[in-house]
Amino acid sequence: MNDSMFWYDLETFGLSPFTDRIAQFAGVRTDMDLNIIDDPVILYCRPTPDYLPTPQSCLVTGITPQIALKNGIVEDKFIEKILKQIARPKTVTVGFNNIGFDDEFIRNCLYRNFYDPYEREWKNGCSRWDVLDLVRACHDLRPDGINFFHKSEDGKPQFKLVYLTEDNRIEQVGAHDALVDVIATINVVKLIRQKQPKLYDFYFSHRSKDKVFSLVDTVRHTPVLYTCAQFTAVNGCTRPVAPLTVHPEMANTVYAFDLTCDANELVNASEDNILTVPGLVKIQANKCPYIAPIEMLTRVPEVQNRLGTDRDLMERNLSIIKSNPEIMAKLRRTKKDEYPSEEKDPDARIYSDGFTTRHDKELFEKIRSLKPADKLRTRFHFDSEKASKMLFRHVARNYPEVLTEKEREMWKNFCAARLLQPIGKNPSLDTFQRTVSELLESVDTTGKEKLVLIALREYAANLSDRIVH
Repeated sequence: MNDSMFWYDLETFGLSPFTDRIAQFAGVRTDMDLNIIDDPVILYCRPTPDYLPTPQSCLVTGITPQIALKNGIVEDKFIEKILKQIARPKTVTVGFNNIGFDDEFIRNCLYRNFYDPYEREWKNGCSRWDVLDLVRACHDLRPDGINFFHKSEDGKPQFKLVYLTEDNRIEQVGAHDALVDVIATINVVKLIRQKQPKLYDFYFSHRSKDKVFSLVDTVRHTPVLYTCAQFTAVNGCTRPVAPLTVHPEMANTVYAFDLTCDANELVNASEDNILTVPGLVKIQANKCPYIAPIEMLTRVPEVQNRLGTDRDLMERNLSIIKSNPEIMAKLRRTKKDEYPSEEKDPDARIYSDGFTTRHDKELFEKIRSLKPADKLRTRFHFDSEKASKMLFRHVARNYPEVLTEKEREMWKNFCAARLLQPIGKNPSLDTFQRTVSELLESVDTTGKEKLVLIALREYAANLSDRIVH
């Protein structure tokens, strides 16, 4: 099977991958030269009665729960169809900000439905890539041939897909339609590949964590250029950073320091507050960061001029870091600072509970193979205390028709509790209805938006009648 790229985009009912749901998936496969080689895939996911979308998200996408119910399939089958595309051997899964957003929704959807959340990202020659940092790096390092006209009020560059297509006269009719956004992303990347092939090839070839680590030297602290959203300023998103040390508990994360800041603050910081020092950043090697050799800055005058880097300041800070190994020692003694979570509900605990045991993985595979009617009739002895709760929810959400009368009552009670007291920042039924009413009364709401809001009001009323009262 030949290598290929599967480009995809999601429209969601909210912004939290842990507690919100996917509304629409669209994707298309290309060869490695970005030529489309297969029919597009468009899927909708049916919402379940234990969840209410965020009204503002529905206004952005125009997708109501009724549309997803009419055109959609249950989440279990939805994610199964997606997995057949993104887990096909030798597939590079690509998107525009997919690693920071869409991939997290995919992981959580896999997790809720007893799939391994990570396997598809590396198994059978598969990998993933995110072209948003390609766009940022193009703006900062090799912008010739690509237009970046849109700026924020304070002069910072803006990289929304709709701005890129507008600036470069690329058709994108119907933004926030998943398939339209996928085709627009491919065309933006085609332009960059055509105008700046070396930049494209370098980033694509360094998308794996092993390649990233080949550029990141935490022994000699050799500076590199790092491009990321965190650095966004008037002159771009790229800074010279010195890799410091690997995170004490996460082998894929490297602490680094922005050499345009004051390294003396690292020296003076205590172990308790060093993580708050301005300029301290984390490079996550498994998330396709854009890292480039520092020579691009030192040997290409126009890059240095564009970024406005003070070479003398950079060298002074690097000297401070190399002369103070205690900086690295303090960082290695810091406690885990990733994924802090007070949420106890199993639905939101993909990261906080660590990896699934081998025993539970085997049981999850068995669950996947069973008919829906047999999943709750089979006795399992899980290592994880949350798995039994998740299994009940999995069956009830996807196959409520197989529940017994007692289980149906349990499910109804669970849904009512979720609607009245949701987890995370999801709206409660009362908040949802109040927000919809306020938006309907607003003079700023367009006629098209009012049609969406009326549908949301009807959906909430129906859930209230069926589930709560």
